[in-house]
Amino acid sequence: MAKNRGTDAQLLTMHELAAYLHLDEATVSKLVMQGKIPSLQVDRQWRFKRTAIDEWIEQQLVGDDENFVDVPDGMKLPLEDLVPDQAIITNLRARTPVGVIEELAARAYTNGWLSDKPWFVGAVVERESLSSTAMDGGVAFLHTRAKDKGKIARPFMIVGRSWEGIMFGAPDNNPTYLFFLLGLKYDRLHLPILGRLARALRNPATIAKLRSLSSPDQLRALLLKEDAAVRLGHAPEMQEHAAFKPKLDRTLRLRAIRRLQSQKQAEITTAERRAAALDESLPKSARAAKAALAKAARAEARAAAKAAGKSAKR
Repeated sequence: MAKNRGTDAQLLTMHELAAYLHLDEATVSKLVMQGKIPSLQVDRQWRFKRTAIDEWIEQQLVGDDENFVDVPDGMKLPLEDLVPDQAIITNLRARTPVGVIEELAARAYTNGWLSDKPWFVGAVVERESLSSTAMDGGVAFLHTRAKDKGKIARPFMIVGRSWEGIMFGAPDNNPTYLFFLLGLKYDRLHLPILGRLARALRNPATIAKLRSLSSPDQLRALLLKEDAAVRLGHAPEMQEHAAFKPKLDRTLRLRAIRRLQSQKQAEITTAERRAAALDESLPKSARAAKAALAKAARAEARAAAKAAGKSAKR
């Protein structure tokens, strides 16, 4: 098959398509083999037209049991409707993958968007056990395989950020810092919203900024700005992730210093408690002897200080 240079620039490889959709390559390959994703072959290699992929995402329809009129269009639904201020967690406390899922789901449940938290957490964990949704660059898009509309009160998305990062099974074996928990309720919303997010976060510089901003308002504003650009067709070109690192502003530096101070104080307190517990375990005579030695040492220190003062006066 002869190549057309005018169209090759718009063709994606299997790897690029997986990154574009923020799905793992195995899932994309399976969908291609099943004929569910528009594709073509160039020199016996699968290739994908970006325009055809965008149209395919837009054409995803609701299931037979869903009222087409009542379900919003995933390509047109404003992201601000899915991500109000209370949907953003700027400092995740969780340190494990399951802990992250629990914490994000708890925020959705607290906001009244999720009626069955145990089911939802289990469904997300089940999806992650098949293959991690973490992608290169430090981003993960968590979701369920099944859409149980009765257990999700309204479509939502919870955004969580981890300062230190969590090992979440990303292909590049690096930590994941930004987590997007999708509870979109309807199949018609899932792929369009996922595609929009994937394109909005293709630029490593955007990910670096989202990792460094100090307030939920700033993080949300940048996310909405990037999504708006995507909806207007201004998605940035792919760039190397390694070239971008977040630059902490003054607020974040102060927070980091306070966290280190708190950790150090906690370590000191723990050490003091252990020493006190050890003293309690000693026989009464040993504790008395230890107290006497400490008293003598303090008296000796006072005497030395007094002698030093007299010597200074001379």
